[in-house]
Amino acid sequence: MKRFLIILIAVCVAAGAFAQGTTGGSGDAGRDKVGNAVMESDLYPVRVDVSRVYSHAQGYRVVYRKGATSFAEVYIPVEWFVAGGKGVLLRGTGPQYPYMVVYYRPDGSFSHVKLFVLANMRDASWGVIEGDPGDRFKVDTIKLEF
Repeated sequence: MKRFLIILIAVCVAAGAFAQGTTGGSGDAGRDKVGNAVMESDLYPVRVDVSRVYSHAQGYRVVYRKGATSFAEVYIPVEWFVAGGKGVLLRGTGPQYPYMVVYYRPDGSFSHVKLFVLANMRDASWGVIEGDPGDRFKVDTIKLEF
């Protein structure tokens, strides 16, 4: 019985060492745990919780949390939401929606934005901008307030 237990432990240790070596263990930088190549990004994501998204023919007005008790807003032109554009609109369901992730380059310049919204446009997190918003949607960048 004692010999069987020692052999079992030795086999488990050997199997663990073999599994770590074939799945990209700690000595294999640039790989994840299943051996796939991992690409590192030079972009910095900033996630903010969105309170409300107002739609308009020219774009979206996004009201987001700024700190614990205050809010800020950004205007995102609809032209950004095209293939290869500066924006991506992703619809889904769940308690985490709506939120927004803004990506910045290392020099602090704006790269692109991902807006995660509830698929149901009848939800209270959706609104509509009535009238003419003026030049508010004529922006080239997003500068978040904290």
